[in-house]
Amino acid sequence: MKVIFAGGGTGGHLYPALALADEMKSRIHPFEALFVGTKLGMESRIVREYGYNTRLISSRGMRGKKIFGLINTAFSLMVGILQAFIIQLRFKPDIVLGFGGYASAAVVIASSICRCGVMLQEQNSIPGITNKVLSRVADRVYLGFESAAKYFKKKNNLVITGNPLRRIMTDEYRGKSLESFGLKRDIPTLLVFGGSQGAHSLNRAAVEFFLSNTKVQGIIQTGSSEYQWVKERLGEMAERVFVSDYILNIRDAYEVSDIALARAGALSVSELAVVGLPSILVPYPHSVDDHQIYNARFLESAGAAVMINDSELNGEKLESVMDGFLKDPGRLEEMKKFALKVGVRDAASRIVDDIVEFAEKDFKDNSGGVS
Repeated sequence: MKVIFAGGGTGGHLYPALALADEMKSRIHPFEALFVGTKLGMESRIVREYGYNTRLISSRGMRGKKIFGLINTAFSLMVGILQAFIIQLRFKPDIVLGFGGYASAAVVIASSICRCGVMLQEQNSIPGITNKVLSRVADRVYLGFESAAKYFKKKNNLVITGNPLRRIMTDEYRGKSLESFGLKRDIPTLLVFGGSQGAHSLNRAAVEFFLSNTKVQGIIQTGSSEYQWVKERLGEMAERVFVSDYILNIRDAYEVSDIALARAGALSVSELAVVGLPSILVPYPHSVDDHQIYNARFLESAGAAVMINDSELNGEKLESVMDGFLKDPGRLEEMKKFALKVGVRDAASRIVDDIVEFAEKDFKDNSGGVS
């Protein structure tokens, strides 16, 4: 089977695609994958590290643009469709998988013209505009959250699977110890991360919290732009707070932490549930259609997280919430159980099962019923 994985830009779009590619590679022989994205996205530098080939096309976002921006967007999309069409003719995929974001639009449109099998994967509780529009031509739309189904007009191609996660998240794992982070045992550990780029409001609140509270140690993924600022602000306190601009294997940090302070991106929410890490979720206030609020509510309603509005977050607010957990450690254990209960570990396997079934049916239909 030859498959094009279209999309990227952020880790939230890219890592589910990598998870599916790895699952298909382990189960389908022979298998060949090609990732198609843009030079501005993470895929331009990360995909090759996972052993897959990439092709980069022209494409850009479509929201919040003035007239000249819309014209440029339309032109860029047309160029991207042409580039994707050429890639299709050369690679000759059996299936095209789109993961949302503007990078996938051109590829999926070209695929539908070529009458190639088209599958979409929607990570969020509220689907993005790209997947909502493209769902009309898709053979399948795999949903990370059941609540997303109501936003699609076409219903007979929807499959609720959960979000596909890398095996390093779903398999049994024994990673780094607290000592490898320079931290001590028997002290509560707070993990702070705002995605691959970091988040200033989370970093600021964490710094204020750690400067005033000596009973908790921490791990902060700051993002590259705020690493130096956080290190300087913490000063001597840095001896009980591990600070990094980017943690290559976030599972290590999950495993040694007692609770996380995080944004509510779909991938983060799905990972926190699967690894059973209680969380304080602070939705990004400018997320499209406020989808991070709805992602956060998924874990909050399950009893696995508490949610704080970004405008309310500061060191004092964080200390108040953390103080409640420290006084009632049994609550964290309950939250862990609730998280594990709603976490979906086999989403990648479910999706691959469906893709294989679709491909076999399509082959029989095109060969006159001969298996």
